[in-house]
Amino acid sequence: MVGGVSSLGTQVYTVSGGQTAYAVIAGQTINPSTANLRYNFIATQNGLNTRGLASLRFSGTTTGGANVTVSGYFSVNNTIPAAELPYGCTTNCNSELPFFFLATSSNVQVTVAGTTQTLPETLQIESPYFNPWGAPIVLASTDNAIVIAATYTQGSILWAGTKVGGAMFGTLGTTPVSGAFNMTSGELENLVTGNAIDAGTISFSSMTPSSLNAKGIYTGTSSIPTTGTYDCSASTGIPGTCTETGFQSIGHFTMSGISGSYDTTWGVPALGFSSAVSATVGQSWNSGQH
Repeated sequence: MVGGVSSLGTQVYTVSGGQTAYAVIAGQTINPSTANLRYNFIATQNGLNTRGLASLRFSGTTTGGANVTVSGYFSVNNTIPAAELPYGCTTNCNSELPFFFLATSSNVQVTVAGTTQTLPETLQIESPYFNPWGAPIVLASTDNAIVIAATYTQGSILWAGTKVGGAMFGTLGTTPVSGAFNMTSGELENLVTGNAIDAGTISFSSMTPSSLNAKGIYTGTSSIPTTGTYDCSASTGIPGTCTETGFQSIGHFTMSGISGSYDTTWGVPALGFSSAVSATVGQSWNSGQH
């Protein structure tokens, strides 16, 4: 099987943390060893529509010895996308993969050396998809009054209704096989551990031989590989805050008279893939043996 993602469906992001790796507040560099940070973020990306909430509480001491605090509650209402789908679309796009979520507030409290300002701010929150394993992500206001790079202790994405399709070819015994496949999937991805569980529906169509046209279900697991990655921190401007990765998926499927397993390698970024499939025709997979 060779294919790619045609629609990302609905994505639900939940993130909280963390330890401060770098911070500049109101132009003042913070000593990271003095920083205390709590932030929470939840957002739903449904096609091209974004909504969610975020909160931020930060305190620390500048390298010059001044005390600094920041606090605010934000409404998440937009994104800066990393990609829009179908991949490469400029019009009639149906979904997007966020790189930064945009969160606005009219009441952010910033105190430096005892002087407090109430500021309207738009906070850019980097998606943890782009720096997995709990590594630092960027939380920065568009005017650079707040710039923080911080780890996350909890980070997950619930993917629902993701659509994947492509072409398949090979042999069944000595008989050449070709056709098309489509999948609708759900996945819960833990970006701290780098692991995910997957399930969904699968269909074969326009098959040669036509007896292989079928529908069924699949289940599996996925993981983010630590090799074959590359640093994309130029996109954030802070070293160590962006890592492009692939994805590796394995699992089983069962259909009307067809059962088998798959081993899928996703590209970087993980929007296209190739998959090796081993199938048996005329038998049903027993899910209890998974």
